[in-house]
Amino acid sequence: MSKITNYLNEHMAGDVVADDNARHQFSTDGSVLSLIPSLIVHPRVVDDVRKVARFTWRLAERGQVLPLTARGNGTDPTGAAIGRGTILSFPAHMAQIMEFDLKYRMVRVQPGITLEALSQAVATQGMRLPVDGGNSRVATVGGAIANNLPGRQFAKYGSMRDWVDKLEVVLANGEIIQTGKLSRRELSEKKGLQTLEGEIYRSIDSLIEDNPDIVSALADSPSLDASCYALDLVRGDDGSFDLTPLFLGSQGTLGIVTQAILRLVDLPSEDAIIVAALTGDENLSDLTNRLLELEPTALEFIDGETLSLTRELTGYSSWGRVTKSLPYALLFIEFDGKHVNRNLRRAGKIMESVGIMEAMIATDPADIESAMTIYDSVASITNHNDSGAAAIPLSTDLAVPSENVFDAADEIRKALEHNHVQGGVWGNLGSGLISVRPIVNLANLGQRQIVFRLMDRLAEIVDHYDGSLTGCNGSGRLLTPWTRAQHDKETAEVMASVKKIFDPYHILNTDVQSDKLTRNEVLAMLRQDYRQGCFAQYNLRG
Repeated sequence: MSKITNYLNEHMAGDVVADDNARHQFSTDGSVLSLIPSLIVHPRVVDDVRKVARFTWRLAERGQVLPLTARGNGTDPTGAAIGRGTILSFPAHMAQIMEFDLKYRMVRVQPGITLEALSQAVATQGMRLPVDGGNSRVATVGGAIANNLPGRQFAKYGSMRDWVDKLEVVLANGEIIQTGKLSRRELSEKKGLQTLEGEIYRSIDSLIEDNPDIVSALADSPSLDASCYALDLVRGDDGSFDLTPLFLGSQGTLGIVTQAILRLVDLPSEDAIIVAALTGDENLSDLTNRLLELEPTALEFIDGETLSLTRELTGYSSWGRVTKSLPYALLFIEFDGKHVNRNLRRAGKIMESVGIMEAMIATDPADIESAMTIYDSVASITNHNDSGAAAIPLSTDLAVPSENVFDAADEIRKALEHNHVQGGVWGNLGSGLISVRPIVNLANLGQRQIVFRLMDRLAEIVDHYDGSLTGCNGSGRLLTPWTRAQHDKETAEVMASVKKIFDPYHILNTDVQSDKLTRNEVLAMLRQDYRQGCFAQYNLRG
């Protein structure tokens, strides 16, 4: 490997390292898995990425596959930011804002910039990217694209896919392409190229044409599902064609994003949040649907047992400003824009009609900040570590239809209790996403087995509700054996075809969303312990 390191260092502007300390540092991400890479590349310019990809491709042509994994700051909870071969780490050098277009509300950035740094920069122009997460201080734009980050405010603003206009991507063979919306004529020109890019356009177009039922099924899915490539979003009703959606949520398995053009919105003129105490006697499915009709900015919940656990860990009843008794769940309803007061009144009437009697309303910045401390109380769980027992990110992105979220959460809670483990359950009703954080000690063989029993049960729960184990994040390595079982043979074959079209030698992020990764292989990757580490001070929600 030293020969490869020396060769790349001689031909790149960036840095290549392969010492044991660096390899150990990059062997883990935000997941419970661990893989030690062979070397780490810190590219300085796009041409560095192209050279590494081209070098890796030539090795693969000779039968020597050296996997290539793109990485931001390693917050991925599914094990998609680790790999056995080469890690391409972007934050060191490729973390700049390249261009800002105030007129069209767009910004062009490199993948290593953090969401918080981008947010602070565009806020000076009165704008924002309306996608954030609990790790925004360290999570990068590249990672948000790879995982199609949904963010808190999904109910109104959707996921990262809704805000990416164009991408610059280095393909598996080192070609650099620009993605974006193409007309029929432009598509025809792309299909005429005698390059890997041309082959991709020809093959993806044919794959969509030959599999209309599978594409329609993806479009009609009742819940979010990132375990499949978004073939249903490639062709527009107007005949346009855009590869960009395929890269969102693909976790670096189709190409390496080196630049992105993002759309922005104006900073909101007004904000407000309601924190309501639920008793469990309400018709929660009806309540969810009626509140979503108001188009809230965010609609989220924390279940009562999770709140109780936060009190056990901190000695503080975070819900005390809303209700004196432990609620079945806390509901967070957020609005922004010109019609905040009108929506507050409408939400109040809806809550009153279903019997919600206790709530707090925050409209000024100080009160909103106070309400958000309740929302962020689950940090005591995500950052918990006691004698090796930690709240592991088992499934931070489980998805069911929004109206079934509370029912599914109840089933998840029962699964935790059945396995005699504590844990946190919270979620986003706007996206139908649920986060599950069981507290286990991975050094204990029996508790490691519990992880797999819980995964089996979670798979059953999402299957019952026509959901998915992974709504936006992608299945990574951790969830792949279970998400693969959710697909019929035909769908699995189509998804494998997409991967082969982009990456015929299976170089990019090997094992991620792979049809060959087994449960035993995932078990072998499990870490003996899990710690939030340097992310603890940033990760409020997990």
